[in-house]
Amino acid sequence: MKPKELLFAHRYSEAVEAFLNHMVDHPQDNYYNGLGLAFICLKRFHEAISSFTHDNEIEAKRTKGSCPSVNWMGAALWLMGEKADAMQEWRRAVSGILDGVIHYGDAAGGAMQGLLLWYGAVTLKDTDEHEYALKYLRSLKSKKVYGSAVLWPRPIIMMVLREKSFEDVLKTGADSLKLSECIENGKNDLLKRRQLCQILFYSACLEREKGDEIACMEKMRACFQLENPILQPEWYLARGECKTT
Repeated sequence: MKPKELLFAHRYSEAVEAFLNHMVDHPQDNYYNGLGLAFICLKRFHEAISSFTHDNEIEAKRTKGSCPSVNWMGAALWLMGEKADAMQEWRRAVSGILDGVIHYGDAAGGAMQGLLLWYGAVTLKDTDEHEYALKYLRSLKSKKVYGSAVLWPRPIIMMVLREKSFEDVLKTGADSLKLSECIENGKNDLLKRRQLCQILFYSACLEREKGDEIACMEKMRACFQLENPILQPEWYLARGECKTT
């Protein structure tokens, strides 16, 4: 099996070995992002950060403004307990997009870094970063890409900004108003599972923002209990949240 296939089969240690072997055989190729994902699955956060750093450095040389692993850097730092450094990483990603230094990678114009910064600010009760993150998310509404209803994670932004309900976003992202049905839909559909992961995670953050930590952790646990979608930093952050309770 190829390294990526091993990763998505949840054979993480084998994936690490396969990525390392492949990098020896194909030194011209950049497999550091995949390697970092395998490490973060294994909770080997120092090695994940090293891999994500290499990925950013390589891609920045290839394409000006490219920083594909910046969100993952923040997530790995957060899970290591280096939360101030994680916030700096997410803040750098947001400000980099606003300044044009970093190119965004999602259809909503770079929403992911703003959402992660907002999560960190809510959790740390950092009012300055909280307002900065919300201001950034609101600013995406003025971008042309925000206008299409089909673009993800636009519905997540609308939920965070209290413009769309949790149930409405469930229907959009996972094809049902019932969470149990959404979970079933996600079992055999990776895209729906990825979107459900984000819906649950950021809805949990909204509960925390309102001061309802019990409801927050119920949704965090529901997020973590999904099969690992691999490509969503929110799942790993939910795993970290559940470990501390």
